[in-house]
Amino acid sequence: MTTDESGSLDTRSGGKSHASEKTDDDQHDAPQSTTRPTATADDLPGWKVFVIWLAVALGVLCTFLDEGIIATAIPRITDDFGSLADVGWYGSAYQMTLCAFQLVFGRLYNQFDIKIVFLVSLAVFEIGSLVCATSPSSAAFIAGRAVSGLGASGLQSGCLVLISAALPAKKLPTYVGAIGMVYGVAAVLGPVIGGVITNSYLTWRWCFYINLPIAAPPAVATLFLIQSPPPTEEQRRPWLRKIRGLDYLGMALLLPGITSLLLALQFGGALFAWNDKRTVACFVVAGVLVAGFVVEQWWMGEDALVPPRLAKMRVVMFGALFGFCLDSAFFTLVYYVPLWFQAIQGATPEQSGVRYLALCLAFIFAIFLSGWGVTKTGYYQPFMLAGTVLLSVGSGLLSTLQVTSGADRWIPFQVVAGLGIGVSTQQAAVAVQSSLGEADVAIGVAVVLFFQCLGPTTAITIAQAVFASELTSGVASGLPGVDARVIGNSGATQLKHLVPPEQFGALLQIYNHSITRTYLVAAALAAASIIGVVGVGMKKIQSEEDAEKADAESQ
Repeated sequence: MTTDESGSLDTRSGGKSHASEKTDDDQHDAPQSTTRPTATADDLPGWKVFVIWLAVALGVLCTFLDEGIIATAIPRITDDFGSLADVGWYGSAYQMTLCAFQLVFGRLYNQFDIKIVFLVSLAVFEIGSLVCATSPSSAAFIAGRAVSGLGASGLQSGCLVLISAALPAKKLPTYVGAIGMVYGVAAVLGPVIGGVITNSYLTWRWCFYINLPIAAPPAVATLFLIQSPPPTEEQRRPWLRKIRGLDYLGMALLLPGITSLLLALQFGGALFAWNDKRTVACFVVAGVLVAGFVVEQWWMGEDALVPPRLAKMRVVMFGALFGFCLDSAFFTLVYYVPLWFQAIQGATPEQSGVRYLALCLAFIFAIFLSGWGVTKTGYYQPFMLAGTVLLSVGSGLLSTLQVTSGADRWIPFQVVAGLGIGVSTQQAAVAVQSSLGEADVAIGVAVVLFFQCLGPTTAITIAQAVFASELTSGVASGLPGVDARVIGNSGATQLKHLVPPEQFGALLQIYNHSITRTYLVAAALAAASIIGVVGVGMKKIQSEEDAEKADAESQ
């Protein structure tokens, strides 16, 4: 969720903000048009602004809820299909298409009318939800999850485009911050809603049917209330020419390459050993295809999914690195903080969700505050730095948790980490938006979103390897005669049933140590994001009024 420092959200084809200074790396021959449809947007009545925002928020809420709502539905789904072996695919099929198609949608929003691309994305997401809801088999359900991820890939970036095109520029940081709050609310409510629906007479299938009515308001608002911005030069080209001009070879290399990489990361060390020939084959295929993609992008030049001149820009390169590191740290905590509550404190999933609220609420507050702060100060870099520091410190503090730690420790530790995440999670895309020309913004932001999707999968794999290694060595040295593989393969809430009562305390200490080591992984990743902060550099973003004044003075 991104805003620029002038108070404008300039994503995809929505407009261009002005930096007070440009480095050589940021000077390009891309169009630098400042056109955006503010003439009508700024005159919208308050009720219409709210209706448009709410409709777009509901569109993106579908994707946010979908990521969390399935967690509590999986046990019932596996019961219905008798498909416990397919559990890993239920989440990974969605994440693979969500990640792999980010760069593709960046190019689509760059070349086609944003309303059409958004509506198609919404339709694809709903088709995937309908397939999941009506699926007669596990294979059909997995296919539906993949289709939903494809649609979600377009929706998560498209919501920014629509807000930029439809709402008053001067208050866009507030609207975008509110979208970030929607994500936080969905993260909290998703598992709860999934549990309520799954345990009612509606059955788990309504976890996906529910997306159908939610999609109606954004579809209607997009068709009748939202005005597309003036088309760019590329968008004015005939449809057939635009379709023929897409980088199909790049897609053919990127999509299976990223899918192979994610498959290797998802199942290496879990379903298969890291040295298993299937895991190794996935890594090899991924390496060959991604290398081929890089060469092909250089060869295609301006027609590539990611033109080389954009990839070489510091703001894109280091902004993507910052997003990769920060979101990797974030999702490591998202995965392992609730696990600590359930395994160490014996909390139920519902109780774990309540205790996890400290991080979520801090995140919601900070993401809104950062939008206001960037608008007031004109700088995004201090918020990036604050996020690096707070998330590093918060993750480090969480790594000190003990079996006996109470709320006086795990609440403030989560708050520090949540503030760090919220205050900085938007800023990588903000940096790109504020530095690129109108024709380049869509692709630049897509690059950042791509790495923000790819990072968590990689980080969770690393964290899982650390957890498994610490658990295995701890059990071997502290609990002789206990099979570490049995402990590792059992559910976190089943620990008391795995060892005699006199050994349970020791096992809990070992398990606590293993989980908290993953928080050090998050701390290291958050600290590494400082490279992105330094690389992006310090620039102040002028307001549109200041930019127009400067242009007038230069004439």
